[in-house]
Amino acid sequence: MISSYQKSLWSRNLMLVLVVAAVIGVALKIGWSLQKIKLYDQAFAYYEAKDLVKAEETFAKANDHAGIEYGDEAWTTQMSGLTDIREELESLSRQAQTAIKDNREEEVLQAYRSYQSFKREVEGRQEAQTATFFQTISTRLGLEKGWSAYYQQAIQHAKAQMQSLQVSDQQALIHTLVLVPDEFFGGTEKKAQELEALFRRYETAKLQERADSLSFLDVITQTAKSIELYRQEGISSDWLQKQLERYAKGEIGRVIRQNDLPGFVAMAKAYRQIQNVLPDKSEVLATIETHLQSLIEQAEKYAKQHKFTKATDLYQELSGLLDTSSLLAGVDELWTQFDPSRLLQQKYPDQAFDPVLTGSDHWGAKTYAIGVDQKEHRIYFAAKLSENEAPVSFDLALDIDTDFTLTLSKLEDDRESPVLLVQSVGKERAYVYTGLVPQLSKNSFDTRFVIEADDLTVEDAAQVIVKNAVGAGENELASFELGRKGLEYVEKLEDLQPESEEAADPALPSASEEEGDSQNGRGNSIIEVPGNSTIEEPDNTSVDVHAGPGKEYAVIGQVSLDGSIQVITDLDGWYQIQFDGKEGWIQTPKPDPS
Repeated sequence: MISSYQKSLWSRNLMLVLVVAAVIGVALKIGWSLQKIKLYDQAFAYYEAKDLVKAEETFAKANDHAGIEYGDEAWTTQMSGLTDIREELESLSRQAQTAIKDNREEEVLQAYRSYQSFKREVEGRQEAQTATFFQTISTRLGLEKGWSAYYQQAIQHAKAQMQSLQVSDQQALIHTLVLVPDEFFGGTEKKAQELEALFRRYETAKLQERADSLSFLDVITQTAKSIELYRQEGISSDWLQKQLERYAKGEIGRVIRQNDLPGFVAMAKAYRQIQNVLPDKSEVLATIETHLQSLIEQAEKYAKQHKFTKATDLYQELSGLLDTSSLLAGVDELWTQFDPSRLLQQKYPDQAFDPVLTGSDHWGAKTYAIGVDQKEHRIYFAAKLSENEAPVSFDLALDIDTDFTLTLSKLEDDRESPVLLVQSVGKERAYVYTGLVPQLSKNSFDTRFVIEADDLTVEDAAQVIVKNAVGAGENELASFELGRKGLEYVEKLEDLQPESEEAADPALPSASEEEGDSQNGRGNSIIEVPGNSTIEEPDNTSVDVHAGPGKEYAVIGQVSLDGSIQVITDLDGWYQIQFDGKEGWIQTPKPDPS
């Protein structure tokens, strides 16, 4: 255990330590106070000697010492103000030196402007000693000298670049010159005059250099960029706009005089793209619009003269300057009205048609064209319903393997639409007649009727006269009417009498030879086939009668070659004949080689 004596001893020692520490502290404070008083007295002596720099410097050292308050309050306040000035200038000096070293133009200018603002503030206090102190510290730090050197060098460098036309970064160069304070040019007005003269000389020479070596597009694009840069820096560039207008007017005028339409379109399009940097009343843009209007009028004239290809080509060339889709549609409409066969040409560009039927206002079509392809035995249809609707088109393959004819008949269906009449070679009769009606809503042909007969004549919109039809009307000249279900038998007009089977005098023409066939327009002839020396076959030889001119057709009967046979026509070694009131085909008899 610790005794009471020991405890009291420790307490005494601790008190002695504290007392000694206090004495030392007081001694130090007295020493610092004496040092501070000494520095204050020195500072005041410098102040009395009008050496403010040393006075402020000594005063600042005195303030670094803690101690008693000493000195006149007004004087210490004045000296504290000088210290604030020095410290601010030193801060600005550090900012400027760092910015200049790193070539940060905006920060250099910011430090310079802060300096000038601070300078005006100090000068505004109307204290001669303070202003003198400010200038002395500024000179010692080399602030104004540093800025002057920096900006003079920037001006000389920019001028050298512009004079040599070797400007690597025009935006940076313009910005640098704009950032140079006005006083380094001798004032605001002189700066504006000198910069405009400098930029004008540079741009004039540069524009000439570009015009000699670059395309029209590159010249106007680069010059427009320069105008935009000047605008961004708040520099008037009216003089450069005028130079650009003179250059463009000459170039565009040249291609207009040379009738170089592609050249005009390309230049006009490029110039329109920079109109945001052009004068409000650009003479070149006005010239472009005037010439463009004359070209549109020329295209309209071509269309009126039915020179549709020229009109179309011209509008397509101008599509780079304006939307010509409606103008092209108008030409196409006129062209189609003038030549409806274009509907087929546009839809089937690789197809050859012979013949082509064209017309208007049938089947709901404003204009239509129907093409025949004999090789493929196919009918093609194309029509325009109205100006605003796209053309419709479809085709139909005919179930035939011979040539055919297509006509627009007088027949009309129940909708008062004309019927297309297809005539082809028949099997049991001379022909097959097919009535077709285009159905535009279904994009297909509607077959109204199919009839096989020796002849068919359209009398009016509903009635036809049919000769020797298969089925109703066989061996008759009969009247048929077009109804909902097709051609419907109405009545017999007369019987068709079979020709006499008795031999006729071969030297005399028959009645049918003299009169001909009034229904089909073909003259018939009678040939005698004696059964002795002219036929290879023995007497009473019979031959097969086919439905068509070929053995591939069905056999519909037989005839004897020992009598007279009425021949209607001959085709590739086959005779079309009359027998038993019907028509058929027999192979041409071969003569006796003896």
